[in-house]
Formats: sequence, structure tokens, C-alpha cells
Amino acid sequence: MTFGAPRTEYDMYQFWFRTRGCTYDRAGQCSMCNYGIGPEIDPEVVARSVERKLATVPEAACLYLSPSGSLLDEREVPAEMRDRLLRAAAARKPSTFAFESRPEVCDRDKLDQLRQHFAPGTRLVCQIGVESWDPQVRSLCHLKPTRQQAYLDTASTLLDLGFDPIANITLGGLGLSPGEAYRDTLAGVRGARAAGYRTQMVFPLSAKAGTLLGWAHDQGLWDPPTLWMLVRLLAECADDATDQDGYGDLDISWYNPELDDVVQSRPDSCERCRPVLVDSLSAFRLRPRADALAPATAWDGCPCPARTDRLLADPDPLNYLDRLVSVADRWAAQGEVSGQRGLGVS
Repeated sequence: MTFGAPRTEYDMYQFWFRTRGCTYDRAGQCSMCNYGIGPEIDPEVVARSVERKLATVPEAACLYLSPSGSLLDEREVPAEMRDRLLRAAAARKPSTFAFESRPEVCDRDKLDQLRQHFAPGTRLVCQIGVESWDPQVRSLCHLKPTRQQAYLDTASTLLDLGFDPIANITLGGLGLSPGEAYRDTLAGVRGARAAGYRTQMVFPLSAKAGTLLGWAHDQGLWDPPTLWMLVRLLAECADDATDQDGYGDLDISWYNPELDDVVQSRPDSCERCRPVLVDSLSAFRLRPRADALAPATAWDGCPCPARTDRLLADPDPLNYLDRLVSVADRWAAQGEVSGQRGLGVS
């Protein structure tokens, strides 16, 4: 994992624990992660299991603790269980403690209580699922009808309490053309930055089995963004905001997942350019500046970069609202047969 400036690589101890599932996924309000929902859990059993694993972590490590959705959502993680897990995490005296949440549940009281578990000087990192900075795109393409002010208020509160806020921003939302997706992500990076998020984490989306994006991909209604889209995006905005030492505020995740039973289609390119792109993107994580991408941006060994440039410039007569209607109609047609619930797209 990488954090801070200058960026350094180090091991992060990640702990994902089972819950009843993400509240927003349960409500059909997500097309990003779709980690899934499940039966009710026994908090005592889960807490004991996580405590045993946390006890194996060396002191002063970097810890990441996450349920299926939001650590601060008490419908998913009961308050008593959350506090118990935080005490166990804090007992390892981590140098960094990271977690994810949503603006709807990320209030000052919970954040202040979380902070009090950890020793002064512990770096506390909170990742917020922004997805898109455009409220309409976020609501219709990602099915998250969160008011814009909530993201502004959350960034302000996190900064005020001494947390490092990270904005998780997607590339390639449902219904968006390549050009629309590119422009939406670029606007998301700049919007979240202006709101005070210290790191803008770009997630190019994949088609995962059992998710809405996976279903749309199977139906021929959606494709992941290309790796060249990600490279073009980073090269355009990486140097917009740099600190006094010349480091940028961008980071990336899920740009190189393995294809398996879950990830069925990923951001990709051809066999010739893919190694160059993955190496350049990995270098970018350590030095988030445009020149770190030089091996990729100088590449001319295949048609992939020109193909992506044509995709980005394509004046598609349809817009994402038109495409979402097609998605909703196809979903509704299948629902008449399977009894599945409707999408929040209208």
C-alpha cells in the first residue's frame, strides 16, 4: 500500500469482516462495489473472530478495518460491536488506521469517539464513497441519491477532527459513454479536491459476477473503461495540485485485478501494451505525477491508445439518460420473468 508524500510502499494489514451487508446495496442503491448482502450475523461471534486476528498484528503497523460497506453505519455494524473492534485495533498501537464510510453516517460524534480510541499521532484515514461529484450521475448511474452538501460537510468535519479524508471516485459508471465517463471522473477529481479531500482515489470499474455492472456487461449494455482511459485521465489532472515537495494528490485502485470467478471483465488493453500500462500505473502510485506515466504516454507499439482516443472523442448521439432507460427496460423485462426488484432509474 501507499500513503502520504513522499509515497512509500509498506504492508497494510487488511481485515474484512462479515456483516448483514451494506445498507445501500440492500436498498438497491449501489452500482460500484456490490459486495453483497447476507443473513443477520451474531456480533459476538464476528467480534471474537476479528479480535483473534487483530491480536496477530505487530505494533506500529498500518491497519485497515472494513465490513461490507460502512464501518460507521450502525444498521450494519452495531455500535457496541464497532467500539469493541476499535479497542482491539487501537491495542496494536497502529501508525495508521484506515476505514471506509458514507457521508450519511459519518457524523462528528461517531468520528470523535473513534478518534479517542487511538493514541495521539496515529494517522486516521477515512475513505468516503464519492463515486461522482455530479449529483445526478451519482444518483442515476451509481444509484446513490446522496445530497451534495453531505460530501462537503463530511470533508470539513474530517479535516476539523484531524482525519485524512480520501474521496473514492469511479471511472466508467453505468450508462456513461467513454467520453462522459472520462469527463465525469475528471470533474469528480477536481470537485472533491476543491472540497478538501486530501487524496483523490480513482477506481476504474470492473464487471463482477452477481453485481449490477456484471449483469449489464453480460447484457452488452456496459463495458469497463480501458486502461488507456485511466492513463489519459491521470496525465491530464495529476499535476493540477502538488504539495511543496512536488507530490500530487491522486491515487488509484483496482486497475489490475485478476480475472477469476468474481471479476469477469476488467479495465484492459492488448497483450502488447498491457505490461507497459500496468508498470506505469504502479509507478504512478509511488510518484503521482504525470511524468511517472511517460513510458505509457510515449507508447506507440499498438493501436490501443489511438482507439481509446477515438472512443473519448466519439460524438455519441445518445447520452447517459438514454442508455439508462435501455438498462432499466431490459432489467424490467427480465424481472417480469424472474421477479427481481426494479432499478432506481427513471
